[in-house]
Amino acid sequence: MSFARHAPLALALLVAYAPAPAQDVDWGKAARIEVAMSNFKFNPDAIRMKAGQPYILHLSSTGGHSFEAKAFFTAANVLPADRIKAANGRIDLKSGASVDISLVAPGPASFDVRCTHFMHAGFGMTAKIIVD
Repeated sequence: MSFARHAPLALALLVAYAPAPAQDVDWGKAARIEVAMSNFKFNPDAIRMKAGQPYILHLSSTGGHSFEAKAFFTAANVLPADRIKAANGRIDLKSGASVDISLVAPGPASFDVRCTHFMHAGFGMTAKIIVD
C-alpha cells in the first residue's frame, strides 16, 4: 500500500474531524464553565468538556493566581479575539479579577492545569481538564 493512494482518504478524515473555526461557532449555544481560583485551589479541580463543543471558560480569582494549561490552549480552538488573553498558555489574574475565554474543546484528552505563582502548585493548586 502506498501513502499516495490513501492520501485523499486521510485528508478527508482530517477535514471531517477538524473543529469548526472558532469564529464560525454559534456562541449562543456555548456552555459556560466557571472556575474559581482561591488560596491553593481551583474550584472545580476537574473541568469536563465534550470534544468539538463550544465553551466560555470563565475564570475568577480571589487572590493573585494564574491558570496555566499550555497543552490545552494549544490544542483548543480559541476565538481569535481571546487568544491574547491566554498568551503562552497562561492567564494571570489579580485579586478580584475575572476573564472569559471562548473556545471549542479539542479532541478527547486530559490536560494539566496549575497555578504558576511561587509554591502554589506545590501546595495543591492544580487541576485537570478532561475532554471526552
